Amino acid sequence: MNSTIKKSLFVITLLLICNFLRVSAQITPTATGVNLFCKGSDLTLPAPPAGENWIVRFSATSTTTPSAAVTLAGGNKIAAADLQSGYYYLSSKATTAGSCESDMQEIPVYVLKPLVPDFAEANFCVETPVAQVGTVTNPESAINTLAYQWYTVVGTTETAISDATQKDYTPVSPAVGTTKYRLKVGYVINGNKYCAQTVDHDVTVTAKPAKPTITPAQISGTANAVTF
Repeated sequence: MNSTIKKSLFVITLLLICNFLRVSAQITPTATGVNLFCKGSDLTLPAPPAGENWIVRFSATSTTTPSAAVTLAGGNKIAAADLQSGYYYLSSKATTAGSCESDMQEIPVYVLKPLVPDFAEANFCVETPVAQVGTVTNPESAINTLAYQWYTVVGTTETAISDATQKDYTPVSPAVGTTKYRLKVGYVINGNKYCAQTVDHDVTVTAKPAKPTITPAQISGTANAVTF
């Protein structure tokens, strides 16, 4: 194998390694030091020091040369519509002409997509409670653990149901009438819960019917007494 071919193979291998490293550097929500945000949240920085401005750049992967400039609202806020998962790079520069820009601080950010919970409300007789079966659409493939909590809701007040922390819930000692149940679901990341979403449904519990009171005289088709 001549030297030209060897050099070409080396370059190709190096490019493949670099490409793998770039892909593997993409941010994950469970990584240490990542700042988690719920979709729809702003990222607000502290105000810059007096006489200075923040400069923010973005890259989808960790880098030393971010090139995408980020426009800050009010000088210190990345609006929710613009916030995305990746690496933000923060530096400062004095407003004085000829000032130097500071070194950059890397800020890892992961924006969690909203969970979509639901449950099929099932009405039942008070004597035979039926399970309320929950479903959750989880858009985050990297997060497999979710937290659940069921509530009863009256007006704007929710009351957590003790030990109702699974996807499905079968009411215990339900009251006759209509009860609003709420299922709340959130991500569990490194032992903490994030970005809970809720769904409410009314469930009707009917009373057990009273025992019938039919007298013998109301029953037809019975044998008649005969004389012989």
